[in-house]
Amino acid sequence: MARQRRRAVRTADVDYDRSADVAPQCRAEENPASDAEREVLLDDEEPGLTGRDFYEAERPPHYGD
Repeated sequence: MARQRRRAVRTADVDYDRSADVAPQCRAEENPASDAEREVLLDDEEPGLTGRDFYEAERPPHYGD
């Protein structure tokens, strides 16, 4: 027969402030950027790099030539 394991319970005698752990619910109307859906505008003036040009531009500087 297996013995029941004893569990130690330690209760802290401090009172933590947990108000920062919860997202504010009432300020969603005041600040639309809080958790609402955001629209991202991209500049279409400059075409993006493709192919080998893209990889050359994204290569880290320590990689070498």
